[in-house]
Amino acid sequence: MASKLIPIDLLILDFDGTLTDSIPPAVTAIQKMVKMLGRPYRSKEQINKYVGYGEIPLIEGSISSKDPELLQKAMRLYEDIYMKEGVKKVVLYPQVREFLEYFKSKPKMIVSNKKDIFIKMILKNLRLTKYFIEVHGGDTLPCLKPDPYAINMMIKKYHVSRKRILFIGDMTVDIDTGKNAKVRTCAVTYGFDSVDKLKKRKPDIMIDDLMELKDLIE
Repeated sequence: MASKLIPIDLLILDFDGTLTDSIPPAVTAIQKMVKMLGRPYRSKEQINKYVGYGEIPLIEGSISSKDPELLQKAMRLYEDIYMKEGVKKVVLYPQVREFLEYFKSKPKMIVSNKKDIFIKMILKNLRLTKYFIEVHGGDTLPCLKPDPYAINMMIKKYHVSRKRILFIGDMTVDIDTGKNAKVRTCAVTYGFDSVDKLKKRKPDIMIDDLMELKDLIE
């Protein structure tokens, strides 16, 4: 526990692996898409190599092709399967709802490389929309993480000091994003990347549970 609470005015959170355990349904949707296209089978481990950098790299890697026509077809299939079957299977990590409620008076937003419509559908399904002042998916911004574009945009819009922003994520790309924006960073250990990988990026805070932040920030 920190001896002095860190003053934070804005919480920016990643989505997949930080708030929601949404990767398993996505992997299932990709495996179904790959099968429908007659492409070689992809295991969860093989698909996981492409997680975290947006849908296009995810689909390209999963079908092992950058052919525009095939990629477009694969993307349509994946999105259709994920919307119909995957979204409703996404669940929250433990203590997420409690964390959002505890910090309900503190402005929060989501910055993710995941497609915007997927994030908003999942938030609506889980009744979490009300907790966020803004949501930015990977297809709504000109740059994906680890580019700090989204955070810099929020700093200008809300006139928040970089020292009073905390970016929370489960992958090294999230920590890199926060550092590129020169804001404080927090790594959660229960998501996608390993503790060892996260430690190498030297986040300002590392936690096993989002509710730990109630004793670390104000």
